[in-house]
Amino acid sequence: MSNHPATEGSAQAIAEVMMHIGHIADSLGYTQGMKPSQWTALRFFARANPSQRTVSAFADFHATTRGAASQMVEVLVGKGLLVRVPVPQDRRVVQLHPTPKAVDLLKHDPMLEFAGVIAGLPEDEQYRLADTLARILRGLLVKRQVA
Repeated sequence: MSNHPATEGSAQAIAEVMMHIGHIADSLGYTQGMKPSQWTALRFFARANPSQRTVSAFADFHATTRGAASQMVEVLVGKGLLVRVPVPQDRRVVQLHPTPKAVDLLKHDPMLEFAGVIAGLPEDEQYRLADTLARILRGLLVKRQVA
């Protein structure tokens, strides 16, 4: 028997290892004057198609309230990382676009370090891991909606 909890193979042990990985990955986000949630928002707005670059779309993605998402956006606008762009066809809609400063900052995204560890796994393991994690995430989201 190993001292490493993941080798026990129980669902509880696996969940604990996943939580530990999440904690470590989250702690990587305290860099470049940013917090993990700010990195998440910045990544979202940098990768989303323009029609999805709204506070509402980010709130849905991040599973948070519109108010909390709006506060996050205010912080990133204040840091000069996002800029508001009104949509000419509908002046009620404001899109949020990353600034050049944000694009440069994303070159130092701490998630790149985490992704590099995953990239070091054999390709077939990466596919299995992605599939397994996606199924776990879907299961958690279903449980969250029921609660």
